[in-house]
Amino acid sequence: MKRLRQISLQKKILILMSFLYIPLPIIGWVWYEKTYDVIERNAVDSSIQLVNQVNTHLETYFTEVQRTMLPMLASDLTGEFLKDQDDDPYKRYELSYRIDKELFSKIVLNRTDIYGISLISNQIKATSSSSFTMAEQRYTSYLSRLKAPGRFGIMGLEATPSSEVVAMAMKFTPPQSHMKQGMLIVDMKRDEMVHIIQDVQLGRTGFVWVADTENQVIYHPQGEQMPKVVPANYLREMGTKQSGAFTVQTDEGKKLIVFIRSGRTDLTLISEVLLSELNQSIVTVSRVSIVVLMLLFLLSMLAASGVVYSITRSLVKLLRLMKSAEMGDFHVKAPDEGGGQEIGSLYRGFNKMVEEIKRLVEIVHVSELREKELEVKQKESLLHAMQAQINPHFLYNTLEFINSNAIVEGNDKISSMIVSLGDMFRYNVQNPNAGVSLADEIHHIEAYLSIQAERYPSFAYEIDVDRALAACVPAVRSMLQPIVENCFKHGYDRHGIRPGLIRIAGRTEDDRFVLEIADTGQGMSADTRERFNAVFAEGEAAEQLGSIHGQGDRPPSIGLLNVHARLRMIFGHAYGLHIASSDEHGTSIRITLPLHASGEGGVA
Repeated sequence: MKRLRQISLQKKILILMSFLYIPLPIIGWVWYEKTYDVIERNAVDSSIQLVNQVNTHLETYFTEVQRTMLPMLASDLTGEFLKDQDDDPYKRYELSYRIDKELFSKIVLNRTDIYGISLISNQIKATSSSSFTMAEQRYTSYLSRLKAPGRFGIMGLEATPSSEVVAMAMKFTPPQSHMKQGMLIVDMKRDEMVHIIQDVQLGRTGFVWVADTENQVIYHPQGEQMPKVVPANYLREMGTKQSGAFTVQTDEGKKLIVFIRSGRTDLTLISEVLLSELNQSIVTVSRVSIVVLMLLFLLSMLAASGVVYSITRSLVKLLRLMKSAEMGDFHVKAPDEGGGQEIGSLYRGFNKMVEEIKRLVEIVHVSELREKELEVKQKESLLHAMQAQINPHFLYNTLEFINSNAIVEGNDKISSMIVSLGDMFRYNVQNPNAGVSLADEIHHIEAYLSIQAERYPSFAYEIDVDRALAACVPAVRSMLQPIVENCFKHGYDRHGIRPGLIRIAGRTEDDRFVLEIADTGQGMSADTRERFNAVFAEGEAAEQLGSIHGQGDRPPSIGLLNVHARLRMIFGHAYGLHIASSDEHGTSIRITLPLHASGEGGVA
């Protein structure tokens, strides 16, 4: 295997072609022999199927005749005829006349293929649409051949003054006859059965013929030359089997014999056809096909060898160029015109790839230079940030000093405001990317509201939130302050009224936490509220909100949309803001947050 891997692609293909040249002709010959056997089996199967179709057609025909007779068997006249034991010739004639007129004539007129119908009692008295004498003569022989009552049987050929008919008989006992048994004989014209069989075509000289249960030939297409009974050698081959096929040797050649014994009609269908007629054309076509295929195979192998050699030569050339590119030589170039359409496409693709690699190498080189510049700038920014940290410490110390003086002077109001302002300042200068919990946000906004409560004596606020649960609810930093500031700016100050009440309440809904901020100021119009909610639902950009309040107006909702956008960006589209109500009695805004009952608070 190792040596085989080291052989070039050209040599592998040549070895493969040499292996194909030798065994394929042998395989073709074996295939021809097997094909011939399959063709012969298919010819036999086709003959069997054809005879089966003829048998099915005959069974259907006889079944239809039997169904036509069933109403007559149930007739009261039939029962009366079987019960009547009177020897009065006049009464017998009168009853026979009624049966012929009301039963036989209707059937014979509708079915031209029926020659005659005969009804015979167990006293061997018959009434018939053709000859009651002939019916009475056949009664005894038919009775011994019939098996179970209520089932028709084919009795064979019967001679009539005008033609030969196929007799079908059945013994029966209708309930209206008081258990008197009778026999029904139906004489069918042989022509209908002959038409069914003559339509079958087996080869050029093949044919189908029919025999009854006594092996007497009912129909044979050879006419006067036909045998009167089934030949003995045929009977030996058929044995007791219901169907099958065998071959016999004749002067004309090997002949295929197919037979079927019908369980419904008790007829035996036998087909005869020369095997050479069934498969001669197919075998001839098969032989010609083999020769043509062999020639095409040789030509295709030669053409394939030339094409494969050309392709491998082009691939070897491309492989050498790729090795040069792999070593860092990006100035190599494949010929644009060689190798045909596909190989030419590979060459052009290789050239484009080399050009693109060369361009990307240059881009990477430039990117590395820029990355080094950014590292320098980042270090400078870090230095400036460390220097800027001095200012917050200075402010904290100043606020602590002012708070201490306020406490010394006994001014608790100023001290409280300074403490709240310091808490707000510490919260705002923390890392904006660090996660917070809803409890952190509540604590922050509570400091803001306490300052506003000191500024406005008329103002009051309520916070109805489970702080332990809020510590497990993730939130976004500074999401409440823009909403509460809008309450003062647009709910109270804009309308010139004193701040009233701001209420913050929280509740759980399924797997979410809903926080509601409500004020008692002047709200917005219903149309404006609907447009706000539409923007919240669609998640549009902040610059699109300017159209809500008209041209030239500064949109006061930019803070709301920023909060909404941050919530959706972090938690998904199921969360964000919604204006629940807004009218002259106040505005209520709902914030939907994810509920993490077992979380540690904040977001990652």
